[in-house]
Amino acid sequence: MGNKNTNLQVAKRAKDDEFYTTYETVEQEVLHYVDQFKNKTVLCNCDDPFESNFCRFFLRNFNVLKLKRLICTSYYSSKVIATKLSFDNQVKDSFDRKNGYVLDVTKFCNDNAKLSDEYITNFLLSHKVIKMLNGDGDFRSSECIEYLKESDIVVTNPPFSLFKEIVSEIIKYGKSFLLIGNQNALTYKEIFPLIQNNEVWTGYQFGEMKFRVPQSSEPRATRYWVDETGQKWRSLGNAMWLTNLDNDRRHEELPLTKKYSPQDHPKYDTYDAIHVKSITEIPYDYVGVMGVPITIVNKYNSEQFEIVGEANHGSDNEFDLFKPTINGKEVFKRILIRNKRLIKMPTKEFRILDLFSGAGGMSYGMEKNAHFKTEVALDYNPQALETFKYNMPNAEVVTGDITDDRVKKQIIELSKKRKVNMIIGGPPCQGFSLKGKKLGLDDPRNFLFNEYLNIVSILNPEVFVIENVKALLSTSAGWFKNQIIEKVRRMGYHVEYGVLTASDFGVPQARQRAIFICSKNKPVTLPKPTCHEMVTVRDAIYDLAYLNSGEGEFEQDYVTKPTSDYQKVMRKGSKKLYNHKASNHAEIAIRKLQMIPPECGKEHLPQELTGNQQFSGTWGRLKWDAVSPTIDTRFDASSNGTNNHPFLHRAITPREAARIQSFDDKFVFIGAKLYIRQQIGNAVPPLMAKAIADQIYDILSK
Repeated sequence: MGNKNTNLQVAKRAKDDEFYTTYETVEQEVLHYVDQFKNKTVLCNCDDPFESNFCRFFLRNFNVLKLKRLICTSYYSSKVIATKLSFDNQVKDSFDRKNGYVLDVTKFCNDNAKLSDEYITNFLLSHKVIKMLNGDGDFRSSECIEYLKESDIVVTNPPFSLFKEIVSEIIKYGKSFLLIGNQNALTYKEIFPLIQNNEVWTGYQFGEMKFRVPQSSEPRATRYWVDETGQKWRSLGNAMWLTNLDNDRRHEELPLTKKYSPQDHPKYDTYDAIHVKSITEIPYDYVGVMGVPITIVNKYNSEQFEIVGEANHGSDNEFDLFKPTINGKEVFKRILIRNKRLIKMPTKEFRILDLFSGAGGMSYGMEKNAHFKTEVALDYNPQALETFKYNMPNAEVVTGDITDDRVKKQIIELSKKRKVNMIIGGPPCQGFSLKGKKLGLDDPRNFLFNEYLNIVSILNPEVFVIENVKALLSTSAGWFKNQIIEKVRRMGYHVEYGVLTASDFGVPQARQRAIFICSKNKPVTLPKPTCHEMVTVRDAIYDLAYLNSGEGEFEQDYVTKPTSDYQKVMRKGSKKLYNHKASNHAEIAIRKLQMIPPECGKEHLPQELTGNQQFSGTWGRLKWDAVSPTIDTRFDASSNGTNNHPFLHRAITPREAARIQSFDDKFVFIGAKLYIRQQIGNAVPPLMAKAIADQIYDILSK
């Protein structure tokens, strides 16, 4: 039944696609390009000569345009040739309704007088210029492709549902074209890069166009009428001409009169760009990226603007950068542009030294902002650095202890060589942890902060970020916090600090971290929440394959489709699923989990099976429609915390934990299970790191 329904939909679309362009529409557009048609072969490859105004226009103006040749190929479904006209004098075989036919003209009447429709019809009937095709006349057929190869310029109104296909064929064979299409096609993944790279552009007519439609067309509530002859008509408000023929319009400068205002031009929730309601609202003084209506393409001058990408679903293709939302409310799709006239200096770049890098969650997240690049990374854990290098191969990684003078010398030299101007890092935090012994001043691990700040004093970066556990701010009555602030200020830096909650930035996790942003020239406040609707565990992992204990592989295919926007973002750019392998639990652990209902905890276990764990939150399951508790380094143990799958009898897999940490599926974790657990559990959520990077760039780049 599904296939039948699909076929019906295809048939319906084909019927709805049958639009016949008016003569005036063709004439008004083509006459802008007269000089470019001289001595050219024109192909109208979706056009019945007896019904198409494309054919009629080019025949009537064959000599005016100084054409070399005109070719029109018609699909077999023509009612004219099948029922109204006889071609027995031209075609030896009887007409077959399953065959298309072709008009091929190399010369036409030399009379400059205006030629009537009757004259053109008589010419077509009396001269041997039409022949039957071997096939049905589909422009994609091999024989129609041969005509395409012989042509110079394609001019037609193809079925809108096949628009991207005909453009692809034309581009493939390097031909010029003038095509009528729907403006929505501008954001197709097959069309948009051609627009972005200034290979195609719009013509002169953009917007309202009227079309004659078949008598079989069903009436519509709007943009539909029947004229005095009984002919049915439709109009489209979003029609356009698309072309690669040069025209004067695309070189015209768009006048800008609006000044930038944060109130009139709000920022998107998840991308560093402002929202512009209409073309007339484009500010003349905004340097960054602007989301504007797709109609900008008809006003686009590649010398005035550059096209950065599009904002539609945020996942359809590599050019679709994000889903446009403001305060959680989705807005209509946008083209992303930047004003070239305001780019006088190179874009500010932040080149990072990542200390105590681990697997690179903070670096990976900051590199989601295109202005941040990690140059050097240091960690004592070689397994973590193997993962770091695999995912960020352009960075120079150094394995070693920051207290080792030789290691310090190495990273300082590398950082100077690679022009580092930013440092990030989270010195080991065990001494501050609420789960630790809380030794405070007596814990030597906590004084690695001094080593971090010593590196800062030597390299003198423009900005540096310290990340740590929330407890850092209160440990030893705030002594550590005050020591850090005092020392940083003595070094000549502004300090802004506080606690960030990962779920405020689109991370499906309640993780909280203390963040210090230290900057030279002006203070950088902590980013405000960008996510106004929490991302849940269901949003994060529901699409991942349902595995039982011990099942799964390091690398596997996706077996389901994404069910949320977050999943689409996580999957973007990844052809395979990595690290989705469940722990092989002991039989007793599986039996316990079988006793615990979905989304519940150990309160459902018999007393004799609850064990003697110190913490109450053990043997717990994640809840589908809530954020996850903090992911730690033992997330794959069924007895640890609340890290069990909502209903499957196992702990979450590394990939599920990575999703909850906001690592996208392109990020691959390398090493044995123990090391991967540590890499994920100790990481800074990339989406939270990106929010920090966006805030730094927004303030320091102006």
